[in-house]
Amino acid sequence: MLEYKLGYFARSLCGHDKNRLYMIVDIDGDMIGLSDGRLRPLSRPKYKKRKHIQLIRSEKTAAEFETIKRSGDPDQAVRAEVSAREKPTRDQED
Repeated sequence: MLEYKLGYFARSLCGHDKNRLYMIVDIDGDMIGLSDGRLRPLSRPKYKKRKHIQLIRSEKTAAEFETIKRSGDPDQAVRAEVSAREKPTRDQED
């Protein structure tokens, strides 16, 4: 079974936000709270069922999640992490 952690990334698999990348900011049973720092800030995460997202593990951001949450502007920090993860690398462009 997959282990969901705060700070991991998730890609939406269905709905109007299909293929959108989010950071996991809350776990409530079968529902996962997702934030992109822009349309969905930490104060108002989008909740989706586990089966409607694709988990993307990131131990680095999971370890730094509490620091991100306590930063001066946590939404900007989440936005930076999500946008850095979305940008394609040279290997993906070819």
